[in-house]
Amino acid sequence: MSARKSLSVSLHFLTASSLADTILFSSPDYVLPTLYTYPENWRAFKAQIAAQYSGARLKVASSAPAFTFGQTNRTPTFLNNFPLGKVPAFQGDDGFCLFESNAIAHYLSNEALRGSSPQTQSQVLQWVSFADAEIIPPASAWVFPTLGIMQFNKQVCTAITELTMTFMSCNLIMGMFQRLDKLRKNGFASVILFGGNNDSSISGIWIFRGQDLAFTLSDDWQIDYESYAWRKLDPDSDETKTMVKEYFAWEGEFKHVGKPFSQGKCFK
Repeated sequence: MSARKSLSVSLHFLTASSLADTILFSSPDYVLPTLYTYPENWRAFKAQIAAQYSGARLKVASSAPAFTFGQTNRTPTFLNNFPLGKVPAFQGDDGFCLFESNAIAHYLSNEALRGSSPQTQSQVLQWVSFADAEIIPPASAWVFPTLGIMQFNKQVCTAITELTMTFMSCNLIMGMFQRLDKLRKNGFASVILFGGNNDSSISGIWIFRGQDLAFTLSDDWQIDYESYAWRKLDPDSDETKTMVKEYFAWEGEFKHVGKPFSQGKCFK
């Protein structure tokens, strides 16, 4: 593929009723490849969409008696095939088992979806990875609360320690992120370094599940957070909306800081 050619990407939204058409029934003795999940699991939609486009046969088990989340996935039989007990989980008609939504979607895809050459396959993987790393975390932070899956809890942090060289300040940010690795499933942050050498500051917006700071839940998470001043934000205020927009986009006036943007880091 020529380097001058760009990858054309189209996004399609499929309704639940259209996804149901993915199920193709055969004879009673034939065991269809099965996707285990809970109802309306958007991660499972990846596999269903891939199967619908490729024509792959797929049965979705998302309700009793075929599958009950929190019960079926804790049984010895299920854990024997999927030791982590995670869903979505896929089992083929030949007994082949997979978990992780991207892997399942890849398996159910055809050449048109996966790519017909190493170059196009790499581009597909590139955009799948980009979506997981750059689009889903911030989108989830806004969409999940509106769906009632989690509550809004925005906190803004500002470093209260004396900062010198900018690379040292970046090390502080990344060091904190590394020590909070086990918090990644329940928190998202955009932290920004402002200013330059000997005149810099760190400020960021954190979003957690629940209504309080998550750092106090574990001694391992308390190493860094006392070095910052924390303020809970009102999600309905214009100030908060402006700050969230600026911190997520890494651009804007940042009137509350008074220093120019230097670089940003995301915790996800």
